[in-house]
Amino acid sequence: MIAGFGALVVGYSVVRYLSHAQARLAEAHERCEKTWADIEVLLERRRSELEQLIDLTNEHVSHERDLLEGLIEAREGAIDAQSPEEAASVAVSLRETAREVYALSDEYPELASNDRFEELSDSIQRLEQRIEDRRERYNEAVAAYNVLLNTFPESVFAARRGFTRRQPFVASRGAHEGVDVGDRLDGGATTET
Repeated sequence: MIAGFGALVVGYSVVRYLSHAQARLAEAHERCEKTWADIEVLLERRRSELEQLIDLTNEHVSHERDLLEGLIEAREGAIDAQSPEEAASVAVSLRETAREVYALSDEYPELASNDRFEELSDSIQRLEQRIEDRRERYNEAVAAYNVLLNTFPESVFAARRGFTRRQPFVASRGAHEGVDVGDRLDGGATTET
């Protein structure tokens, strides 16, 4: 009778442990999904703000065709980005091109003095900071999730559910290089003349 009771307690403990492990895995997976969705919301809002910035910039400096085309290409890349890896490389391009637009505003006082330009610039910079904060949260969630995938019994449950490792949001190589705004603007000016 004591052995039967002991077996019952052990069995109950194992089942409870396994269900807890499965719940931890599901929670970690959902946390990754949610944190990535939070980033996507901000990326969409940034895309909208950049579209408005492109339109406004185009009104004032339409002859800076190369710069505007670069901003449009970066914006389209942001629209197409579906994974953290794609979004990371596009983020660098967007950031560099936006910096060039800000530098351009120094050369065109009518653009810099436009209240809407200042609002959009400030908004985009705040969005960049929020995106950066969310990337950190996403990377923390991915790290915790990936650890669970390498832990027993979570790895067994992950295999059964088809869960695979996730890649953290890593900056591209271009993010570590300096941006030479002068060359890009000079190149656009020489092609026009």
